[in-house]
Formats: sequence, C-alpha cells, structure tokens
Amino acid sequence: MKNLLPAIFLAFNFISCNSSGEHQVQPADSLQQLLASIRDSIKKYPANPKTRYNLAIVLQDAGRYKEAVIALDSMNILKGDSTHPRLYFDYLFKSAELLELAGDTLAAIKTLEMFVVPGELTQAGLRLTNLYAETKNPKAIFFSDEMKNNDASGKDPYPDYLKGIYYYNINELNKAVMQFDACIRKDYNFLEAYLEKGTIQFKQEKFNDALKTFDLALQISNSFADAYFWKAKCQEALGLKQDAKLNYLRAYSLDKTLTEAKEFADRINN
Repeated sequence: MKNLLPAIFLAFNFISCNSSGEHQVQPADSLQQLLASIRDSIKKYPANPKTRYNLAIVLQDAGRYKEAVIALDSMNILKGDSTHPRLYFDYLFKSAELLELAGDTLAAIKTLEMFVVPGELTQAGLRLTNLYAETKNPKAIFFSDEMKNNDASGKDPYPDYLKGIYYYNINELNKAVMQFDACIRKDYNFLEAYLEKGTIQFKQEKFNDALKTFDLALQISNSFADAYFWKAKCQEALGLKQDAKLNYLRAYSLDKTLTEAKEFADRINN
C-alpha cells in the first residue's frame, strides 16, 4: 500500500523557516558551510529555538533524519512554555515527521498521541490515523469514525480513505474497496483512491475492472504516472503486450523513479 498523503502532511506554519523547499538539498561543500553558519548562530544565541529548528530542517532536507531529530530535541521545548505557547505543539508535529522519516514509526505514533485528540480533522490527526492504518492498528477505525462524526459537512474524503488503507493492510480487500468508493463519491478527483482501488482489483485478478478504474484516474489527470504503470500491468496480464509496453514507457517518461516500468517495457521487447 502506497504511503498516504504527501499533500496533507504539511508542517505547521512555525517561524520563518519551513520544510516546503526553502532549503534545497545542497552540494556537499555548500551544505557544510550552511550547517556551520547555523551552528555558529546557535552558539551566539543558545536560547533562541529558531536556529535549532532551522538546523533540523537543513538536516532533514539533506536526508540526515536521525541528526535532524537530535537537533530538534535540542530546542528543549516544554509544554506550557509561556514564552512560546504554540511552539510545543509545532515541535511535536515536526518531531513526529522526522521520526517517521528516520524509520522509527512507533516513536512517531507515540509523539503524535501526546497531543492529538481522537476525531480531530487536522494534519496531525490525519497523520496519526494513517500511521495506525499502516501498522494495522484497529485504532485507525475508531479515529476515522470519530473524524466522520466531527465532519459537519459530511464531505471530507480522508476518513473513508484511511479506513480503506487499514482494511487493505489487514487483507479485507472488499471492505477496502467499499471505503475507496465512498472516498471517490465525496471527491471525484481523489486520485490516490482510484489507484488503491485499482491495485486491489488487480490483486483480485479483476483485470478489466482494474483497467476501467485506472482509465477513470487518467481522465482526471493524464499525467498520473502510477495509473499508466498499473494500467500496463493489467494489459500485460490480459495479453495486450504492445499496449502494455507503451503505457510502461509513458509511466517512466512521467516519473523517472518508476524504473520498474522501464524494466517491464524492456522485458516485453525481449
């Protein structure tokens, strides 16, 4: 199951530096210079949490997640700090993100549990529910249902999507499809729901149904590389090898990280 929510897992609007791309991955020399500059600022202003946060962000953007966790922890932010009343929650949210990136999912969950209220439709609430779903924790269902109860509009698709992820991960595939369908009914343009539904149909060897699902996704976005990739897998399973080859190559042209698509296209050549 593909990891959830690149779009909704956004950092809080904390201080001037954020993780949305202000610090891009630097060449080695430039990175070391930047890190040295920030560390000099920390020595000059040891009580200022902003510089330590900025250090964590630079390390995160460099892929040095464990070091980023240490840098963030050095902020020594405590709950109830009257000088920075909001800072504690921003620190916890960023800490959970870094812990997850560092591969410590359980610590990320424990961190989010420190401040997330069950049922809240916030970035943190969604993230925690997703982690429950990905780790097959039945709390995912309780949190998703609480979110639905708190959704006055009745139109938020994420609770249904998160339940779908949970059911997929515990191999209750029909229930998962029902949840992804509910998600799509609320938001016709929710591409990830089509992708997850289609991959389940492929797993169930319902190749024609899966093709229809991926085609719907491509009607919404004709640059959705994953949909082309899975459409090609369906076509290959149905014996439509040249069509499959074309769509594997389309997938790879749109997303060069899909090296498997290029390998599959080459395999058809051979």
